[in-house]
Amino acid sequence: MASAGPSQLDQQVLSCLEATLSPDEATRRAAEAQLQQLYQHPEGGLSLTRILGSHSVPLPQRQISKYISVHWYPGADAYEQPTTPSEVKDAVRPLLLSALSDPERKVRAAAAFAASTVARFDWPEDWSSLLSSLITLLQTGNPDAVHGAMRVVIEFVKNDLSEDQLLPVVRDLVPALLAILGNTAYGFATRAETVAVYRHVLTMLTTVRDEHPAAVKNALDQMAPVWFNAFSQLLGVDAAAEVQASWESLALRIQIFRVLLQFQASFPRYLGPHVQSFVRMSIINLTSLLPTFNAYYISTDPDAPSPPQPSPDAAFTTKMDLDDLACAIFEFLEPTVRVKEAKDQLVNADSTAGTAVLETIIGLVLTYTQVTREQEEEWMEDANAFVEDEDEDNIVYSLRIVGHDLMGSLIDKWARPVGSIVNDIAKRRVQESAKASQTGQKDWWKPLEAMLGLLGGIADDLTILMDDDKDMGKPLTLDLPFFFDQVIPGLLSQSNAPFLQGRAFVFASQFAGQLPTAVAEQYLGAAVQALAEPSTSVPVKISAVKTIKNFCRHVDQSVMGPQAGKVLSLLVPILPETSSETLYLVMETVHSVVSLDKASLSAESTTAISEAIYSEFLKHSTDPVLTAIVTELVEAVSNSPSPAVVSSLVLFFAPKLAAVITSPVDDETVHLPAEAVQLANALIKSRGGPLEAELIGTVTVAVMQVLQTTDDMDVIQHGMIHLTLVVRKDCDKLIQWRDPNGRNGIEVIFGLLARFLAPTFSESGGVFIGDLIMHLFRKAGAVIAPILGELLQAVVNRLATAKLPSFITSLIIPFAYLFGTEFTQQTIELLTSFPAVTVADGTSVPALNLVLASWCEQAETITGSWNIRVNDLGLSKLFALPSAPLRSVLVRGDLVITDANRNKIMTRSRTKQTPNQYTQIPFPVKTLKLLLKDVQAEGKVTDKDKIKAAGLDVAEDDGDEEWDDDDLLGASNPADEFGFLSDWLDEGGGENDAQDDDEDLRQDPLAQIDMGKHITDVLRESYLSNANGMHEMVDALDDTEKGILRGVLTIG
Repeated sequence: MASAGPSQLDQQVLSCLEATLSPDEATRRAAEAQLQQLYQHPEGGLSLTRILGSHSVPLPQRQISKYISVHWYPGADAYEQPTTPSEVKDAVRPLLLSALSDPERKVRAAAAFAASTVARFDWPEDWSSLLSSLITLLQTGNPDAVHGAMRVVIEFVKNDLSEDQLLPVVRDLVPALLAILGNTAYGFATRAETVAVYRHVLTMLTTVRDEHPAAVKNALDQMAPVWFNAFSQLLGVDAAAEVQASWESLALRIQIFRVLLQFQASFPRYLGPHVQSFVRMSIINLTSLLPTFNAYYISTDPDAPSPPQPSPDAAFTTKMDLDDLACAIFEFLEPTVRVKEAKDQLVNADSTAGTAVLETIIGLVLTYTQVTREQEEEWMEDANAFVEDEDEDNIVYSLRIVGHDLMGSLIDKWARPVGSIVNDIAKRRVQESAKASQTGQKDWWKPLEAMLGLLGGIADDLTILMDDDKDMGKPLTLDLPFFFDQVIPGLLSQSNAPFLQGRAFVFASQFAGQLPTAVAEQYLGAAVQALAEPSTSVPVKISAVKTIKNFCRHVDQSVMGPQAGKVLSLLVPILPETSSETLYLVMETVHSVVSLDKASLSAESTTAISEAIYSEFLKHSTDPVLTAIVTELVEAVSNSPSPAVVSSLVLFFAPKLAAVITSPVDDETVHLPAEAVQLANALIKSRGGPLEAELIGTVTVAVMQVLQTTDDMDVIQHGMIHLTLVVRKDCDKLIQWRDPNGRNGIEVIFGLLARFLAPTFSESGGVFIGDLIMHLFRKAGAVIAPILGELLQAVVNRLATAKLPSFITSLIIPFAYLFGTEFTQQTIELLTSFPAVTVADGTSVPALNLVLASWCEQAETITGSWNIRVNDLGLSKLFALPSAPLRSVLVRGDLVITDANRNKIMTRSRTKQTPNQYTQIPFPVKTLKLLLKDVQAEGKVTDKDKIKAAGLDVAEDDGDEEWDDDDLLGASNPADEFGFLSDWLDEGGGENDAQDDDEDLRQDPLAQIDMGKHITDVLRESYLSNANGMHEMVDALDDTEKGILRGVLTIG
């Protein structure tokens, strides 16, 4: 075969390609096998390329894409040997470019895919002429050549380009694209793609503007004006007439508005002068297309047309339906209506009233967010689709969601004008819908449903306005009495319009907080009745569930209390009948009811709920959304004040979860033990001790058992969390429990720690080990004391080889805790007595030095209110010590600024090529810097505007004679640092840092310390006494740190 000439090889390949299309399966398989053999020939790819470009070959046989993906580049995902020889590649590339002009669209597409793939691997080093060749094709005036070249360009600009690569694109390619955009000889899809490519270029300019601001500015100065001018001309053409002539024209308008959004997000200065013009064009486009939108999407008339189907080339273009254009316009308007350039267009001079433009925008949002014909059909057939599309918190992209986002942006910026306009339009819609209903219009309900949906979407903003109205004695901006007296009651029985009926229920719940208690109770009762009634339609039942969930958010327990038992009795039994989004909604509603009214539970109802949710947990254990809801629900029930309820919950779940945790697993159940441990943790997490003996004797024992052997990182991590929770909540029962060998629970945990601290054990599995050890120090000090030295030595040994930052941080926490206790000096002495350890680079390091250096490197990454307190107390204790050993320890200081990292974001690749360098400074100096950062972080309760408003003007020297006459801090006293420190100290210095922690932590003496005041006192006392040499440390501070320290020392 190797001796076959080009013509002979082409014929062999062609014959195989023809045979692969045979209806006979055996023939096809034999041909495919032979084709694979032909691909082994050095010129196999060249032969395919020649066949691709041959007009005499039947179209089905002109293909090449698979060969390029498999044999072109060894680093490709689908790569198989052999690799195409370099000389063959040189011959293939120009043939691919030639095929881009082929009269057959499918051939151009195949050539474009192949060329794009080759470009991803070869450009620019091995295919330097690609860009110029593509530009030549774009400038030929041949529609086929332009179409084919655009296919490649679209993929080409998606690659990350360096500045040197990007500049030719901006200089040469973009003008060629602009010429195509303005040439009506090309189709709308091709012209739309030029705008899409332009948007990719803007994205690339955004990524490099920080490093090359001048080059980016120069590029935009040249591009932006001419493209804005082109956009204005294109958008100025009547949209309805153009869409009537060509549905593909939508794609061009969609891409234009996406580019305008890109400018608003990344380069607003360039868009600023054109804002009002493009806002006006947005309105004109949407208004022009309203009749078309209604006919294609809203009307349920039997003769209503369906939107045209996309072109055969749609795979290369944006989805181009009319709702997509409306989405693109709304997305552009959402940030744009907030900029200063749009103000005069939207509101009057004193911003108290909206203009006709603002009213038109709101009216358009209402019209375009009506329930579409497709949604109506899908929602009636699929309850899950209805729930998903109507979920306000869902990230599903839809026209209604985008429209409501625009309304949220408007009312956030221009609250009262928008509220007033919405109120007026809403009342008109009520009257218009009533007339439409009376005249027999089938879709009469849609505008009213959209109106109520929009009002509900901005209910929180409207509620704030109405509260302000009440405070000022003004009429309500939204006339709620009108809606609840004259509109909503009648809609609750509109069973012939179920989506409007359901919307009325949800609307009532969204404003429940504004209703008198008696009225709120009536609407809640109506929702419960609708849920209980067998004849209620599915959309209304779902809306009733959402209504109940919303009531739990907006009313207090006294309103929900009388209905809670009945609600749970209705919801819990239907859990097995639901799935997916509907299941989530019902579960979340049960959770909301239980959380609001814990008195609604009894031991019997708790068992019923437990049985139902555990069944769903087992059925959907691979669904992270469902398992998260179950976990939250179990945690809520465990918080019940009723011992009988908690006991019922624990007695049901504990033995079942213990069995799951210790059961053998297969491929289908391998995830279950970790999920079971996580659910078991929910039984403990949010309540105090003591814990039930049954829980420890089942679940905790199962966790300790499985942790001895499992390599499942999820089980290990959740298992460590479980043991930590049990140690915190009821360590005594762990000490009292015995295994068959007579070991108590703490001794079993010691054995597990030996496994977790072994050098070969996974670092990711041990990221919670530090918390476990620290809480053992807190709760089992007497039991741990005999082996404390051995345990700390094991932690130091593991720290010496640790690489994962989160694991290192975890290992540091126990030391930070000990340093913050009364055993500070003893801990230092213990570490000093340990033998030196060998670290990763082979050097020997004293144990104390290793701990302090590792701590300083990770201190700023410590998270969690409690651990931050542990960190701060440990640092402040060590800082105050007049300890020579501590001063002799050198740790990593500040970043050394070089040409390699100056004004640059140091990515992983850059850091790998040019590692950052740091100064080496004494440990107490680093501690001072860290404490000052913590002061700054905790103290920033105001921003610069608030500081100015407060009139803070702290002088450089306040005349306080208590301090040393020699001002070691110089004149560094930034006003903002003084401002936030002053406010911070006035407000108690972050005294509530630990208040979101669990009960046992809130009761710990550490949580009672006013940490802000403590750090301040330590710094002041140290500066006054200078016992730790603090005066000498000041010179090592930068100006910002000196400013913070000056604030600490001078603001009382």
